[in-house]
Amino acid sequence: MKGANYSATGNTFLVVDSRNHTLSDEVKHRIVLKNVGSNDGVIFVEDGFMDYYNRDGVRANFCGNGARTYVFFVYVSEGREHVNFNSFAGNIEGRVKDGIVSVSMPDPVFTGSFREEELSGEILTVGVPHIVIEGNTETIDWEELVPLRMLYDANVNVFSVIAEGLLRIRTYERGIEAETGACGSGATSVSWIYSRKTGLSRVELQANGGNLEVTFEDGKAYLGGGVEKCSEELELLL
Repeated sequence: MKGANYSATGNTFLVVDSRNHTLSDEVKHRIVLKNVGSNDGVIFVEDGFMDYYNRDGVRANFCGNGARTYVFFVYVSEGREHVNFNSFAGNIEGRVKDGIVSVSMPDPVFTGSFREEELSGEILTVGVPHIVIEGNTETIDWEELVPLRMLYDANVNVFSVIAEGLLRIRTYERGIEAETGACGSGATSVSWIYSRKTGLSRVELQANGGNLEVTFEDGKAYLGGGVEKCSEELELLL
């Protein structure tokens, strides 16, 4: 079985083409641990279904940039510009246009706000749980924020406003246990919070790995950005 490395605006994945294979959860877990390397996670491309695992070998219900990578993979391998597929977070609609890979995102579930000592923010789930904090993105002490990641079992996002509709975002992801180049569901979570405050229907976000955009149409969020293949096909350890 083969796979290849991809980057979706700095979110890095090993993509495994398992459309013609039936793999048990145990086998997938083993493939992840043996082959993930420095990638953030592994995407198993099944026929009409995305199965996503974080670097630690544990399945996650969803990954926004992983979904965009799934769409890009199908676009290149099958020539389809519109790609609809299922995930553990529901049905996702994707498309490729002018080099931008976009996907519809799961509907948000707003849990409420939190305050822990001097830290405060919002909690919501967009496929997976997120904490959103507005603060200084130039200097972040992740060791100070890791207890929040553990307490709420959620990704931690810190954002700042550069200009109207333009944000800087940094994300610490669970299952990776480190800051990543980007996080699609994190960018969408931040955009939901920001849009509710401002009424803006389009938000651009500068992540460590590049730019993402989130647009809102008829109560749905759409995540867009670039995706690129970063390696030739690799023979996987099984």
